[in-house]
Amino acid sequence: MIICALIQVEVIMISRVKSFIGRQFKNYNGGLKQGHEFRTIHNFEGNGDMGIILRWKNGRLNDDGDYPAVEFEDSHVEHFLDGLLHNDTRWPDGSLKPAIISIYGDPVEYYINGAQINPY
Repeated sequence: MIICALIQVEVIMISRVKSFIGRQFKNYNGGLKQGHEFRTIHNFEGNGDMGIILRWKNGRLNDDGDYPAVEFEDSHVEHFLDGLLHNDTRWPDGSLKPAIISIYGDPVEYYINGAQINPY
């Protein structure tokens, strides 16, 4: 007798801006968001409010040179390219840098063009 079972596995993403992924945003006058934006949001993981910096290019989250597209006050950062999680830069030893670095560097996730990858 052969028994087969299908198991659905949900991948948990540590991104704090999941609803922004792949979307294009406009500013109040109807133009596409550009440049840097500082916001204060409610911190659901702690008490009080938290600052966040968002970097935009053509209405999508996008890194600006060495600066990640999303920076939270508690050190959580997320790298984007054209609205998708992405980081193909490397450390001096040649290893891939993560696209998401959560609170103080643990945990991390790696993405290229929006697809999660295993760098090892």
